[in-house]
Amino acid sequence: MYPNLLIPLLTALALALAGLVLVAVRQPVSRRLAFRQIARRRTEAALVIGGSMLGTAIVIGALVVGDTLNFSVRQEAYRTLGPVDERVVAPPGPTGRAVTERLGALAGDPDIDGVLNAQATQASAVSHTDGRTVAEPRVLAWQMDFDKAARFGAPGGDSGLGGPDPKPGQVVVNEPLARSLSVGAGDPVTLYLFGVPGTYRIERVVPEEGLAGVGLGGRLNRDVFLAPGTLDSAARAAGAEPRSVTFVSNRGGVESGEALTDRVTADIRQALGPLAGQTEIETPKHTVLRDARQAGDSLGALFLMIGSFSIIAGALLLVNIFVMLGEERKSQMGMVRAVGMKRSRLVGSFTLEGATYALLSAVPGVAIGVAVGWGVAVVAAQIFQGWSVGGSSIRIAFAVTPTSVLNGLAMGLLIAFAAILATSVRISRFNIIAAIRDLPTTPGQRPRRRLLAVSSTLAVLCAFAAVPAVARSQPDATYLMPALALAFATPALLRVLPRHTVTTLVAGAVLVWTLLAPVIRPRIFDTPSMSVYVIQGALAAFSAVVLVSDNQKTLLRPVRRLLQRPTEGGLAARLAVAYPLAKRFRTGATLVMYTLIVFVLVLLTEISGILRAGVDGVVADATAGYSLRLDYNPQVAGDRLVSDLRGGPSAAGIAAVTPLLNATGRATDPGLRTSTASSAAPAARPATTTTPATPSP
Repeated sequence: MYPNLLIPLLTALALALAGLVLVAVRQPVSRRLAFRQIARRRTEAALVIGGSMLGTAIVIGALVVGDTLNFSVRQEAYRTLGPVDERVVAPPGPTGRAVTERLGALAGDPDIDGVLNAQATQASAVSHTDGRTVAEPRVLAWQMDFDKAARFGAPGGDSGLGGPDPKPGQVVVNEPLARSLSVGAGDPVTLYLFGVPGTYRIERVVPEEGLAGVGLGGRLNRDVFLAPGTLDSAARAAGAEPRSVTFVSNRGGVESGEALTDRVTADIRQALGPLAGQTEIETPKHTVLRDARQAGDSLGALFLMIGSFSIIAGALLLVNIFVMLGEERKSQMGMVRAVGMKRSRLVGSFTLEGATYALLSAVPGVAIGVAVGWGVAVVAAQIFQGWSVGGSSIRIAFAVTPTSVLNGLAMGLLIAFAAILATSVRISRFNIIAAIRDLPTTPGQRPRRRLLAVSSTLAVLCAFAAVPAVARSQPDATYLMPALALAFATPALLRVLPRHTVTTLVAGAVLVWTLLAPVIRPRIFDTPSMSVYVIQGALAAFSAVVLVSDNQKTLLRPVRRLLQRPTEGGLAARLAVAYPLAKRFRTGATLVMYTLIVFVLVLLTEISGILRAGVDGVVADATAGYSLRLDYNPQVAGDRLVSDLRGGPSAAGIAAVTPLLNATGRATDPGLRTSTASSAAPAARPATTTTPATPSP
């Protein structure tokens, strides 16, 4: 996924690695200190490696899910299209024959690998197996030259249909139709062509691939291929004509040929001339591949959004571990600084140590991420199979691309490097004497003038940027700009207010704005991007935890009597809260981690609940209130089925029977959102049908 991010991410990773190599080469003392700590503290190393693996695994898992969904939808192009890039469907009669003749001239076009003419009609089939009758009302009966079909498309390519033509009285069926009728090679089958039954013997069953699975727009096509002249004879006997269909294969493979769709479509329209308005010129390959990209990117982005909170938790785990390492090595770092090591060299030593941990976690993180993606693919396959209607659901097939692995690896390492560098800068700020004597950290002084000037300038800029962002309901900026303005204003507020008051006011304001922004500006969610949800969740979690961490004494006031009791229980309670009160930063980082984990669990539960709650509404909208739908061929059953249902043995339990006719077609968008015609499924009651009175159940 996201091939456009590959070069920027790899460039950023290369620059980061180059910087680390430069530090290792130019600072030999820092390098020796870093590698010595890795060799001596193996348990700590395992903890840091585990934290680094979490972020990399989640990112790669999300990208692999996108690859799997993209690949699964793209398989529709191989299964039901193969070399077919464009499909021209002409009406029966002289117009269809004229269209076929005009399109024959495209065979010499350099952008086209082949033109294949075929004839088709809607049919139904019946088989008698194991003493029972099995019917399939929706069958596409095809008549095409198997020799030309085998050579259709790129030379040496597999069109999906080959071998000799079936002999008179024999047919070739594809696997979906064979499964539907429970038949195989050598079995008899009754086909209703233009309403007239005929018995044929199945010569062979072909896999559903390319031309063997082709249709007129359906995802699942049950095809039967007739001997040359069979469909023409059946049409003449019934006084009808089959539909003319011309398949066009662009130059290139199954997917690469899609790039020429616009050019070839223009050539087809030019060749048809005035007949173009009477035919359907479809680009199924372009539609399938476009839907594949959209489905893969959208669902992959959803998984990445949910996983982003776990990535943030993993980064906080790294921060917490390094803060603990800094606390443990406080005396050692104080001695190193006392003998003359600069703070920048100390930062370099910690950064090299953390980067080594991150690099060691890269390979396991990739393996775990791919495994997570595979597990999601297995679960998704079961879900989609459960939603299958007649086998027409998306078939999930696991897939992973090198682009996604490289993107995930680069993103995971960069996140780890950034967290390690920021933490190293923070823990390197200490009083040397206090560190050597292992004294508690004293509150910092007021912000320096340079920091005050820079932060105040940034606060003003963010505040100015927030006004148009909120006015236009820009999703990310509506949340970020006001929050950043408040954060950058903190040093200025510390000049006039106590630290506790400033922290409480800023965190409370950010939390209130995060919760009220969707109410004030509800259109911020009118975006396909998932980043707005990540920003909203992260701001809510961090601001809430800062409020709790900075007001622990106030929150503990109701249990003060328990803490002050001179008993073993009171002593245990005081010991339990002593460390969180003394180490507020580490307590806050830990709380944020748990908050994000619970946040993800609640989010998944809520999404599942919303989907379950919407099932009844979706079913009602899709069914229009009916309990059972029967698909039948009106040329075979006619009105007999309707009359049998209304007056048959089950009539007492049937409230109403309404026959409908449906078809496939093309229609323009009534909302005028696009000028391109799209597929439509018109349905209506037959003209001779009268609405029956609804009997009592």
